[in-house]
Amino acid sequence: MRFALFAAMGTALAAKFLLESNANEETQEIDLIAIYGGEHLVSSADPFYGGKILTMFGGTLLDLRKATPAPTGIYLDIAVVMGGLSLVVPQGWRVEYEGSVFAGGFEDATQTTADPDAPTVNVDGFVVMGGFRVTTRSPVEAVQ
Repeated sequence: MRFALFAAMGTALAAKFLLESNANEETQEIDLIAIYGGEHLVSSADPFYGGKILTMFGGTLLDLRKATPAPTGIYLDIAVVMGGLSLVVPQGWRVEYEGSVFAGGFEDATQTTADPDAPTVNVDGFVVMGGFRVTTRSPVEAVQ
């Protein structure tokens, strides 16, 4: 078990120096990377297609309340390892999570309606010893 932990930490350290985020508030398709640190992105992209999120030993906050969903929907591919990901969506949006969770958790704290025409965020990927939370209110606002 210790070997696996050290291997994961070493891999994360190497990835920190080799990978970098490609995301800003107007990016339509993001690559958001948080390794041994944090990322906070409030998207206002029009349209927003989705992208990839990698979080290892850190935290990521993606706020989509100012974004306009692409006509084809939003697709996110996530990888969360020993970290946390918070996704903030507007009231009424739906989030469909098709990924895996191992020794971690997924929570959908949105109070979505059953409207089949509501914008949908489709999420795939995995969470390992970490957490993924979807909400309509930013955790940053909750402490202010």
